[in-house]
Amino acid sequence: MSDYHAIRTRVRYAETDAMGVMHHGNWPVLWELGRTDLLRARYKSYATIEAEGVLFPVTDYGARIVAPARYDDEIEIRSRVAHLGRVKLRFEYEGWRGDTLLATGHSEHGVIDPDWKVIRLPRALAAALSEESR
Repeated sequence: MSDYHAIRTRVRYAETDAMGVMHHGNWPVLWELGRTDLLRARYKSYATIEAEGVLFPVTDYGARIVAPARYDDEIEIRSRVAHLGRVKLRFEYEGWRGDTLLATGHSEHGVIDPDWKVIRLPRALAAALSEESR
């Protein structure tokens, strides 16, 4: 649906396992980093969106690991909006070290208010994310 938004980070020592590889459980944390930066770049910070009464609970996520990320590797997290529904969003992610694909993933999110009631995705947010469609 839209182009990828990219950010860079480094694998920290605390994120690695006994094999010296970034633990698989850290990929969803990086997906969140990419997703929140994408929202900030294209609309507003997630903190501001929440303060305005819109929350995005995760309803599904996953990661497919293709190659290891190791301590101090600089990795690029690419995030994109894959689906914008009235009450649901889907993001897709890629993790790269240079020209090497390390992992792919996704997350799906509902759209709710602070009382946990399903609401429609605000028009301004939907427009900001969909105008990035190519």
